[in-house]
Amino acid sequence: MIFRFILLYTACLTPLSSQWISFDLEKADVTAFKKQVEPTIVSSALTGGRSTMLSLSQNQRFGIAVSIPLGWTFVSSYQSNPLLQPFIIEGQFLLTENLVLNGKMNMFSIGETSVHAAGYGCNYFGETGFTSVSLGWLEGPQHLRIRYADIAFIMKKYISEIPLFLGVGFDDYKGSILKIDDENIPKSITGSMTYLITGTTFQVYGTDIEFQTQLHSKFLQLNVTFSRLFF
Repeated sequence: MIFRFILLYTACLTPLSSQWISFDLEKADVTAFKKQVEPTIVSSALTGGRSTMLSLSQNQRFGIAVSIPLGWTFVSSYQSNPLLQPFIIEGQFLLTENLVLNGKMNMFSIGETSVHAAGYGCNYFGETGFTSVSLGWLEGPQHLRIRYADIAFIMKKYISEIPLFLGVGFDDYKGSILKIDDENIPKSITGSMTYLITGTTFQVYGTDIEFQTQLHSKFLQLNVTFSRLFF
């Protein structure tokens, strides 16, 4: 229990000392443009592609989750760590005993620019875990549009009554570069990545709190999610 509260304390304080992720691609070095911009695209794709494992049931078929995504890139970028994405809101509805539909979105402003991200998908539950499929996009920045598709397979285990999530995910992404007139800068940045998933969950005063990491050799993302169930 003490370890869980340490995680919660750290997760709540870290965003206070961080800056929001920047989509100003003119800050990137032209000679290393793709390498420096790709972490921003990866962070946005992982943020939208991740799905929370809400404990929906026949008595509580609808849930709302708010996630705080924090990313750390292990390669050169035009912005410093951590990459703090705006909070993302996700709604989930239990359609059948095994199938959950979900949708997510966020909207925020950077100066005079409005950025909005949205996505949708589904979770299919088995006896020991679930499969998640998500599609989504990010629009609004002057120089960047992002599209992604994500699929993940996650198992749920218990160790000393502590729930643990273990899994693997695959994300395919594309970032379209706009309004930068330089022949040395690519018109799009595409890629795919396979990443490991670990996490745990617990409850505080009726609110479910989930910690989940998405780990790749070039990028680490920590997601802290607060959720409530209804109906």
